[in-house]
Amino acid sequence: MARINQQLLERLKSKLGLSQSRVYALIDAKVRSAHLPRYLAAIAVAAEHGINISKFASADDLAAIRQSAINAVPAPVVVPAGGTAPKAAGRSLAKTKGRGPAQKRRGTTVFVVHGRDLSARDAVFSFLRSVGLQPLEWTQALKLTRKGSPYVGEVLDAAFREAAAIIVLLTPDDEARLNPIFLTSRDPTHERQLTGQARPNVLFEAGMAFGKNPNATVLVQLGETRPFSDVGGRHVLYLSNSPASRQEFATKLANAGCNVDTSGTDWLSVGDFQARPRTAASTRTRRKRRVR
Repeated sequence: MARINQQLLERLKSKLGLSQSRVYALIDAKVRSAHLPRYLAAIAVAAEHGINISKFASADDLAAIRQSAINAVPAPVVVPAGGTAPKAAGRSLAKTKGRGPAQKRRGTTVFVVHGRDLSARDAVFSFLRSVGLQPLEWTQALKLTRKGSPYVGEVLDAAFREAAAIIVLLTPDDEARLNPIFLTSRDPTHERQLTGQARPNVLFEAGMAFGKNPNATVLVQLGETRPFSDVGGRHVLYLSNSPASRQEFATKLANAGCNVDTSGTDWLSVGDFQARPRTAASTRTRRKRRVR
């Protein structure tokens, strides 16, 4: 079995300011809660605390972590022999009668998971506002935690709780290919050549979103990326400036639980969804923002 990467362990100790034994305690807690091998649990803990895991995790590792999030289920309510369910559980069930346990009431707040293509992010934010929705900014999500220095995982949890829907924006910010030593004659072109791929944080947070509320998670793609094959066949919307693409985006948002307003016509043109070439000029940051 693979061992925990020592460099990753040192990064965790430094980032969290904890002793090695305390870091191992965090990892072991993740092993129990996510049912992951120890080395994958270490990667998951690192990602939750804002550590760049790209050099420590392979594509298979990320897929396994995402799958563990998707497979997560709530613990059953334990009822004593001859007794009844606790009152709190009864109230919770009554409030959600007729709805799925993870289904949210309709609203206008949405949270967008995105990478480093800030032009694409701005286009999506502009479109969302044109249909009456309010994208949750990262600084706003920070405030929701009510903590001075929250972990990244806590910020995401707060954003996921607040939002009516979660939008995962896939853009080709990275380039990747399969290591040639693992290639077979059946592998397609995108495994043999460098092709665009979404940032690791985007893929990881997509898994978190699907694990928490798959019905309220919308996958959209701008530009050509490697196939995102670990989402159980869920449909990815390829954004373009066509009215049909914009209408489909609005429909998906409504189906996810958002109060979408398409009564005007601005939403048919606001936000440029033209795919951009992968050049430095196309993704240049013009103002200071959080970079992941």
